[in-house]
Formats: sequence, structure tokens, C-alpha cells
Amino acid sequence: RMLDDGQFQDVVSWGVDGSSFVVKDMNQFTTAILPLHFKHSNFASFVRQLNKYDFHKV
Repeated sequence: RMLDDGQFQDVVSWGVDGSSFVVKDMNQFTTAILPLHFKHSNFASFVRQLNKYDFHKV
């Protein structure tokens, strides 16, 4: 949902191929988006959660 919300397109969006996402503004991502969707503002914790679901950094 957060990737499809135009409100956050300057902060996070789908990659060009549509199979990845890009965090464009990490500060805004951790302070505004993470607390809304994940109940924390720790980027490292967010990355660990992604790794659990077999996401990889590209």
C-alpha cells in the first residue's frame, strides 16, 4: 500500500522494472513511513524483516 500511495512517491517508490522498491529519502522514510506501517522507526529492523521474507538488496 505505501508504495502505491502517491503521498510518499518522493520518499519510496517502485523500481523501474516494478520488481523492487527504492527508498529515496531514508530520513523521511524512518520518521514518517515506518511508524505508520511497522510501529517502529528503526531502518535496520525494517531490513531484517525484509530479509526474513527473502528480500535482497540490489
